Amino acid sequence: MWLDRLPALVLIVLTLFVAILLDVYPLALEHRIFRPQFVLLVVIYWVYVLPQSCSMAALIILGVLLDVTVGSPLGQHPLVLVVTSYLCLRSYRRVRHFTHWQESLWILLLVACAQLIAYWVQSLSGRQMEGFGFLLPSVASACCWPVIAILFDRLRRLYRISRQV
Repeated sequence: MWLDRLPALVLIVLTLFVAILLDVYPLALEHRIFRPQFVLLVVIYWVYVLPQSCSMAALIILGVLLDVTVGSPLGQHPLVLVVTSYLCLRSYRRVRHFTHWQESLWILLLVACAQLIAYWVQSLSGRQMEGFGFLLPSVASACCWPVIAILFDRLRRLYRISRQV
């Protein structure tokens, strides 16, 4: 029974690993603010495609791994991932019928909410907030969403992972 889900599990883990690598890849200081939230985009995609397989415990473990990897306050990424995946689970039936540009707008809102939560947690740890520049990754993520969704749809079809209803 679990062997049937093995290709999906391997693909999910590999895509998350690549997303973590893209999130920690060093960029120049002036370009870091435009980095899309790759891990969040991958989590959103898999929650939309396989909503019944979404495990909050796995998201918490992934979030703690991200906190340790990136060096953010402990608990920031688990909170962001759980809240975002909850919003995705509440809306995945409607969003599946959106066009790519409508999905991108929804992704913009989801990632902006995630960014607000992340910066709220960082402000609790003493970091100063400066303007609304912290929302630029949500715009970059919304611009990357159609490419990521099309690429992952092709990967999913290649490995014969069906969409769950």
